[in-house]
Amino acid sequence: MAARPAPVPLTADADLIAAFEVLGQKWSGIILHTLATRPARYGELHTAIGAISTKMLADRLRELIESGLVTHDQLPPGPATYTLTADGRALLPALEHLRSWARHRTA
Repeated sequence: MAARPAPVPLTADADLIAAFEVLGQKWSGIILHTLATRPARYGELHTAIGAISTKMLADRLRELIESGLVTHDQLPPGPATYTLTADGRALLPALEHLRSWARHRTA
């Protein structure tokens, strides 16, 4: 009887781990997708998303800013706005693929 070959060891992809440390947080993808239309003030984001608490929105925005996906700018003479960075905009095609997947999955 021939010996079975040892199974190939499984390893998690380090790049996906890094990506999901940010995107795996509840609401992060929704915030990014909502900002795809245009820069927005905090209150506009809260209204647009609806079901998110103010604390959760503030926490997620802070995390997205720290990860370089969103900026928080004070543009005189108006209020501060949140805007996608180039890295944030680069995620939009992936978010659209996820959106399409979810639509087909629930259909």
